[in-house]
Amino acid sequence: MTTSPRPLRHAPASRRSVLTAAAAVGGSALVPAGVVTLAASPAHADEILLSSDFSSGTPEGWYPRGPVTLAVDAADYLLVYDRTATWDGAAIDITEHVEVGIRYQLKVSLRLLEGTEAADLRTTVQRDVAGSSSYDTVQWNTAVTDAAWTEFSGTYSVSQAADRLQFYVESDSSLAPIMIDSFTLTRIDDPEIEDLLPLKDFLACDFPIGCAVEPAEVVGRPAELLALHFAQVTTGNQMKPDAIQPTEGVFDFTRADQIVDFAEANGMQVWGHTLLWHNQTPAWWFLDADGQPLQSTRAHRRLVLDRFKAHVEALAEHYGDRVWAWDVVNEVLDPEQTDGLRRSRWYEIFGGGEYIGEAFKIARRAFPRRVKLFINDYNTEFPDKREAMYNLVQELKRRRVPVDGIGHQAHVDYRRDPQLLGESIDAFKRLRVLQAVTELDVSVSDHMEESLPETPPERLVEQGWYYKELFEVLRERADDLESVTMWGLYDAVSWLRNWPVSRPHEAPLFFDDRLQAKAAYWGVVDPTKLEPLPEG
Repeated sequence: MTTSPRPLRHAPASRRSVLTAAAAVGGSALVPAGVVTLAASPAHADEILLSSDFSSGTPEGWYPRGPVTLAVDAADYLLVYDRTATWDGAAIDITEHVEVGIRYQLKVSLRLLEGTEAADLRTTVQRDVAGSSSYDTVQWNTAVTDAAWTEFSGTYSVSQAADRLQFYVESDSSLAPIMIDSFTLTRIDDPEIEDLLPLKDFLACDFPIGCAVEPAEVVGRPAELLALHFAQVTTGNQMKPDAIQPTEGVFDFTRADQIVDFAEANGMQVWGHTLLWHNQTPAWWFLDADGQPLQSTRAHRRLVLDRFKAHVEALAEHYGDRVWAWDVVNEVLDPEQTDGLRRSRWYEIFGGGEYIGEAFKIARRAFPRRVKLFINDYNTEFPDKREAMYNLVQELKRRRVPVDGIGHQAHVDYRRDPQLLGESIDAFKRLRVLQAVTELDVSVSDHMEESLPETPPERLVEQGWYYKELFEVLRERADDLESVTMWGLYDAVSWLRNWPVSRPHEAPLFFDDRLQAKAAYWGVVDPTKLEPLPEG
């Protein structure tokens, strides 16, 4: 195989602007609830456990979810109408078919009645455990019309037994009737995990290689893949404020503990994500005792800091130094603002960025001294974001705020110049802080809103060469990096499958939907196995 050089190309501005907009409402670190992801259809024989085509003239196990009416049409589809809320729809119980640690595909076709305006629909699983309900998105909002059937497909797995699992169809905002057909629940026959050189061994002399995961990735075959290749884990969603303290004073470490316990059992480090973020923070955090929004007053600033202190101290008491580093503040930058700071609720209440330094001081007092405290953000490879981060950290250090390090998220695409990230790592050396790459993935889309009809094989080849160049840049700076973390274990669990639009064929990680190594893996470990770059 040839190892011809790959030309460096800058990413189009459109991808960067969309990523910035995505972070404004969800953040580049936002992923679904953790057990559900879009996935391409299985490539080989799997076992269909449950199906409905409504040819019997009956609902075939489907029932109303909410005060709706169900009817089977003579054309063999289920019609759901009289909907009064967006979550009203039709559901089917899948509890008896789903085992812990096994991956399943959930597929259904949806359409709107003739003459109905297009609407965004989605598919979801309601997961009930010990009287508490969680909602796992299978396929995120996808436009459906009256012109043709739209297939919704995703993989699903659970990390612990549930009392009840209900798969259902809902909408984003429309209350239009929904047509349902061709439902299947399929047990995926995962192949054996490949006997490959572990990434963590190949990179052992450079830096620990990490991976952001959810509880579903620490059971079954995904857990085998994780333990084989990675030396560190980040809790993708399960240590965010809404997961740890959904109700004030009520802390739930259950799902985060699943990940931490797995990591410790397999000799892996743990990175904590995240203490303070504008997103995935429960609504009560910014409300007063009467349920009114907090204002920019001294009393309300004290209240929100007291809440943060209680939250951090609970985490510190529970984990101590079992988590070696924390993203203390996440995505607080906006280079388009004169002071370089995001206009979040935190900012509004404090009338500026004072809360950032206070958050680090609170975290430093709570956690053992050996635990490292990071500020984390996306797009730090771009000069304007780099400057905003540099100025902020420089000012924090001048004020003796205990910030230990900078996290570069590095959500990039196969067209972005890898040297940009290297230039940022070099620039921050002058601040004498630790650095890490915290959320790495490489999109194969030309822009964030591109929904590919399939994953182009030539882009996977280009992606492999891109990973080769990127890791050469990172390995050259190994002395300046504490770790490099992938944002997801395999393609089907990537946040990019569902953001900013449904993109079932996005493929940004080292391993594919079937947990098999891609060109991306070989670009890091052995570029001689890469195919030549496509011409043109």
